[in-house]
Order: sequence, then structure tokens, then C-alpha cells
Amino acid sequence: MTDPITPESTDPEANTELHTEPETPAETLVAVVSETVIEEPEAEPVVEALVAESPVADMHVEVVAEVPSEVVAEVVVEDPSPETVVAAEAPVIPADDGLDAGGAMPYQNGDIVPGTVTSVRADGVDLELDSGRTAVVPMAEFAPGTSFAVGDATEGTVIRRQGTGRYVLSPKRSVRTRTWARIVAAQESGEIQEGVVTESVKGGLIVDLGMRAFLPESLIDVRRVAKPAELIGQTVKVIVIEAVKQADRPGERIVVTRKPLMEKVRAEQRSSLIGSIAPGDRRTGRITALVPFGAFVDLGGIEGLIHVSELAHRQVATPDEVVKPGDEVNVVVLEVNPEKRKISLSRKKALPDPWAAFQAAHQP
Repeated sequence: MTDPITPESTDPEANTELHTEPETPAETLVAVVSETVIEEPEAEPVVEALVAESPVADMHVEVVAEVPSEVVAEVVVEDPSPETVVAAEAPVIPADDGLDAGGAMPYQNGDIVPGTVTSVRADGVDLELDSGRTAVVPMAEFAPGTSFAVGDATEGTVIRRQGTGRYVLSPKRSVRTRTWARIVAAQESGEIQEGVVTESVKGGLIVDLGMRAFLPESLIDVRRVAKPAELIGQTVKVIVIEAVKQADRPGERIVVTRKPLMEKVRAEQRSSLIGSIAPGDRRTGRITALVPFGAFVDLGGIEGLIHVSELAHRQVATPDEVVKPGDEVNVVVLEVNPEKRKISLSRKKALPDPWAAFQAAHQP
């Protein structure tokens, strides 16, 4: 007799209990995981790989001592100086770009650099510098009329560097730099300088010492010169008494004097001429200065005085009635005093006697 088929229960819980696989206990799962071996790389090779790939490979690297289940490396970057950042970010520089190892320029703006002419063009001169680098000098940087040939030596001040690594030089600036150094040294030492008087300006003269220098009228000679412009074109010796950079305007202020040198010249001339002048001598001189009591005359290195009473046959109230500074006059020596180095002169005695002329005209 066949057993009757019992239908499946419609109870959900009953169905679940029949078909769900048994759960693994939690303690057993933990034990399985803990026994699993995961092969991982050693700490030091990983850190070395990280450092090698890092753009800050040269900076300080610190590895955490305690490593958990995975390898951890902490890279600590100290706050770099600005120079370090620039060096780290600088692009790769070609070997022939004119820079030294490390990216430093061998020449800085303002450096005076010597070189040899390698070619001459219409717009400039190419140079090979002593370091083997190249430079160019624009023609405008040379003094007018300057000419060069290949092989000539010259120098210039670095004013900039082109993108190709070639330097641009200015000979004018190097000459000015050296001239200024010479003038400053001359002021400190008192060394005599020579220059050409180029122009007359208000209050004095301009002397070319390689740089413009001002020579005040009062310092041109022992006595004030009547016509300073007559010295234009002449080479004069001067002493630098001031050489400073101006704070309120670009350029330099250079002041020179000629007076101490002329005092020495006059003293030497007086010593040699005083013995050669005797009373009664007729001389030609130039009026150098007027004073209320007469006029001073330069006799060629030694000065004499014409008293106001000896200026003319008529009565003269002030010297400027008959003469002025710069006038050339004929005089007669009245007296010479070698001890006091004084010479008395007369313009009146060198002039025709009006009374003698009158008498001659009215003789019977």
C-alpha cells in the first residue's frame, strides 16, 4: 500500500530551514582569514622606488617605523628655501647656452669684459670673450669714427644677455665706469688731471676729463679772469675738488679748480721775471682786474699795478673810465721791489704827452 504524498508546507520559515546551507561560525571565519598569508614587498625597496620617482628626490625622506598590515611610507618635505624651489623647477639647460654648471651666469650686468673681434658688420662687431663665449657690440655703442679689424682687442660692459646665450656689450659704459673711478681716485689723492675746455657756461667753464667737469670762474686763476671763453679749446691742468653721484638727478657732479696750480705757476714766474725787470723798461701786458685804486696788469707771469693816477694824463676818478679787464696796454716800469714782489707801472708815461704835442703845434 502506497504512502500518501504529503504536500510541502506553505510556511516560509519551514522552507528556508530546509534549503539554506549551514552558516560558518564567526570564530571559524576569523581563524581562516588570520591563517591566510599575503606576500608583500619589503618596506625599504618600496620607499626607494617612491623617492626615485619623486621630483623632490634630494629632499629629506622619513620612513614610519611601525608598519601595519600594509607597507606605508611617509615622505616629509621640509619647507624649501626660494633658491631650492627655483633649482627644482628650473628647466633643463643646454650645455652651450652660456651658463656655467648649476645654471649660474659667468658674467653679470655691469661687468667689464675683454674680447677679441671675430667679425665686423655694418650694425655691430662680434667678439669672442676670454671665456670662449661670444658677444656683440652695436656700432652705436662705439665713439664716432671708431674702426675695428678682425683680431683687434676691445672691451665693454655687459648690458644684457640674449636668448641665444650671447652677450651685448657697451664700450661707452666701460669707458665711463673706468673714467669715473679715475676721477674719484684723483679727488682722494689730489692727482692733477688734464682736460680740454669745451664750453663756457653760466658761472664758469666745462672741462672734458672724459666726463664733464665744472670749473668755476673764481677758480680759473689767481685772480678772476676777464674773458673765460678765451680758454675754450685749450688743454688745462686741474685738481678735482668734488666728485659725487647726484641724489636728486641722474649723473655725476664733478667740480675742479685751477687756482692752486696757477698760484704755483705765478710764483715760479715771479721768481724768474722779477730779476729781469728794471725801472724804465717798457712792457706790454693785459688788464686782469680793476680795483678802486688802480688796475692790475699781467706782464706774462707776473703782475704789476697801475695806480689810478698813472692811468692817463687827465684826472681819472675810477679805473673803468679808461680801461677794462682784458684790454692790452703798454706800460712803463716805475719801481720794482723784489722782497715784496711788487711792481709799480704807469700807463700814462707810455702814452704821448699831450702838453708836448700842444707845444709843438703852437711853436712860432
